[in-house]
Amino acid sequence: MIFTQRFFLRGVLLKEGSIVEVNYTGKVVVSNEVFDTTVEKKAIDAGIFNKQIKYKPVTVIVGEQELLKGLDDSLKEMKVGDERKASIKPADGFGERQSQLVRVLPMREFKRQKMNPIPGLVLEVNGRQGRVQSVSGGRVRVDFNHPLAGKDLEYELKVVKEVTGAKNQVQALFDKYFGGIPEKEKSIKITDKEIEIGLDAKYTAAAANLKKRFSDLVTKNIKGITKVKFVEEFKEKVEKKATKQ
Repeated sequence: MIFTQRFFLRGVLLKEGSIVEVNYTGKVVVSNEVFDTTVEKKAIDAGIFNKQIKYKPVTVIVGEQELLKGLDDSLKEMKVGDERKASIKPADGFGERQSQLVRVLPMREFKRQKMNPIPGLVLEVNGRQGRVQSVSGGRVRVDFNHPLAGKDLEYELKVVKEVTGAKNQVQALFDKYFGGIPEKEKSIKITDKEIEIGLDAKYTAAAANLKKRFSDLVTKNIKGITKVKFVEEFKEKVEKKATKQ
């Protein structure tokens, strides 16, 4: 154990553009409530386990603000194997609460959409998510602030490993940004300077923003990769016809 600690002390600090795998657990300072984690056991212990989530280290590019600003800044002071607690003020977390984001809406708007607003209900209005605070006299008070806005947070952060080598880095980012697409509906070919990604045509619209983000990150941060090409794949549907016996 002593040898391992000394080894990490001789390590090199992460720098902008480093691609790393990170574990983290976030909690609200005042209540000590855990609200997010990449570690399954901690999710279970905190009572927030979700069987739909795959608990594992997340791939992050240092300096690209893929985590909260406060966490991204902390990574620049860490080495592979380091663990630390990071205190995050609202300005570097989910922002301060804004009174103008608390709105009172008429009940008739909800009835028109056949919704029954009750305190605690999470809904979306014009693309913004909000939570119903109260319902009274035909009026519904909705808070569109982020649930963690204005709160001091504390994160436990660990740098599990650094991803090195262009092909490994490309694969790690591909798995991160397109991991939700079934394997049979996507493909990737990596050469020295170019990446070709095939996606089933049905994802053309839904993946538009992901494709641009992925391309920008790869060409900026992975040495030698100068071009990312996406190919739409149209697969023939084979229908089985029932035969009469």
